[in-house]
Amino acid sequence: MFNFNFDWSKSMAAMESLVKQSYDWGAPIEGFVQTGAIDAKAYKEITGDEYESNNNDLSPDKA
Repeated sequence: MFNFNFDWSKSMAAMESLVKQSYDWGAPIEGFVQTGAIDAKAYKEITGDEYESNNNDLSPDKA
């Protein structure tokens, strides 16, 4: 019925690849860290810069 042994590493690698491609195309990727799609470590690996949280709320009613 359900596969509780799902390997999330492939999904996370695919997300990191998507974020890297977005960054390569010139898109800002801070929102991916703020929403939890990637962590600060992945941000640094992609950009070469430390991620600095500016505590921006990305909720739809405040965006």
